[in-house]
Amino acid sequence: MGTVTGLFLALVLAASPSLEPARDAYQSGELPRARSLLEALLQPLQLTDPADEAEAHLLLAATYHAQEDTERAEQEVVRGLTAEPDAKLDPLMYPPDFIAYVERVHVLHQQRISELSAQRRAPVDAPWHSTAPQPSPVEVARIADRPVSRGWYLVPFGVGHFKHGQHTKGTFLAVTQGVTFALSAASLSAALALRGPDGLYSTGDASVARGLNVAWLVGAYAFAALYAYGVLDGWLLSPELPAPRGPRG
Repeated sequence: MGTVTGLFLALVLAASPSLEPARDAYQSGELPRARSLLEALLQPLQLTDPADEAEAHLLLAATYHAQEDTERAEQEVVRGLTAEPDAKLDPLMYPPDFIAYVERVHVLHQQRISELSAQRRAPVDAPWHSTAPQPSPVEVARIADRPVSRGWYLVPFGVGHFKHGQHTKGTFLAVTQGVTFALSAASLSAALALRGPDGLYSTGDASVARGLNVAWLVGAYAFAALYAYGVLDGWLLSPELPAPRGPRG
């Protein structure tokens, strides 16, 4: 090996009796049988020892590799090294081309393997506990009773009305403002695309450009009017309601 320092430690072949039939099938060239046995052990997972799980994935990867299914082989190598990042392949059992293949996959997916391996260990090795003080039930109730800010009405597309529970008005504003905004933006983009290098329209495009300019202006004014209506309706006509509250025990 030698090209990736400290990559591998030993996988003992006789570590798990449950893997012995699959090992024998692989070594005797019965690849379909080895594949079936290993898939049964891994889907769902029947192995509790990470070293055994890693060996099963790598043995399955070797089976896929021998069957020229490199896509599945690569996936199993990643899973095996995720379960045991320091796993080693026994050169007496695996052919040199597969051992080199595993090393290439490890180098290619090294960051992903490290991240997945850290995620597996996190609940056991590094449990996370929040140091922030938890709010008391009184504080939770006080937060729940706070009214939704009227500042949401300044956001277009009916966001403020949705926040305040006015779904009908919110839907109306979202649809109408969305249509007028899209019409204006599309018309303006098309009108600009018709301009020549000198910034002028050709004689043939002049009438089309005139219609597009009218369309984007109408769309822009309509969007502005609908936006103003939404803001005024929210600030002046809509009552300020408290945030919805769940049932109390």
